Amino acid sequence: MTEITTPKLVVLMTCFNRKQSTLRSLRALPAAVDGALSFQLVLVDDGKDGTAEAVAEECPGAVLIAGSGSLFWNGGMRAAWEKALTLNPDFFLWLNDDTFLRPGAVADLLRQYREASSRRTIVVGRTVDPETGVVSYGGLVRAKRISRLNFRSLTQEERHCDTMTGNCVLIPAIAAAEVGLNSPRYRHAFGDIDYGLRARRSGYDIIELKEPVAEQRYNENWQAGINKLNSRNWRFIFSDPKGIPWREWYSFCREFGGPLWPLNFLLRYVKIASVR
Repeated sequence: MTEITTPKLVVLMTCFNRKQSTLRSLRALPAAVDGALSFQLVLVDDGKDGTAEAVAEECPGAVLIAGSGSLFWNGGMRAAWEKALTLNPDFFLWLNDDTFLRPGAVADLLRQYREASSRRTIVVGRTVDPETGVVSYGGLVRAKRISRLNFRSLTQEERHCDTMTGNCVLIPAIAAAEVGLNSPRYRHAFGDIDYGLRARRSGYDIIELKEPVAEQRYNENWQAGINKLNSRNWRFIFSDPKGIPWREWYSFCREFGGPLWPLNFLLRYVKIASVR
């Protein structure tokens, strides 16, 4: 008789001074996994509010990493992933510390993966606004425009993605070797979209699970902040990782923008500067 083993999942998370949010997200994990996998947490704590100590009490088996305070999302996730490679899992799960999964969500991601035609498949969880039901995060496809860097959320009928946001993503372990980890070129933004585009280039399918994995509001304040240049936020072009720092945007445009990438690079800042 063939022994049936439970696949192993390593949950990758990074946080910065959001202890209660982080704990709430982690408390939802057991019901979200629903026995479909065994799982272990690798958490990068980049803040100083005692999140790591609180997580250690609630999740004794967690691997905790102290950050420098300046890793931001992409840097923190890369550090978590580097450590997680030593645990030899079957899958990795990217999970934001403000994404509170519904029961069965991770089990459904695994089911979607198993139903895929290729093992070289990444499954993205979509989140929806709790009031409107509109998709807030998840898979992305290129909009039908000249720019190759203009993306939109999927419709209910679409399943295949060009890339994704990183709130909740199930990634097979082999992708770490074939695609790599989060790029060190990015500190905060671009890291998740960059990874999805690289995965597609490496021959991976990216599929969105159509049943939402969580309710989550879109961060409109952040989006508004990066789309308007003023005397208070001009640093986002030069040094703020949560803005559109020009070196990172240049790198992203040059790699994925196609022949029109210089136009993509310049127009982003022209549009920002023209907003009043």
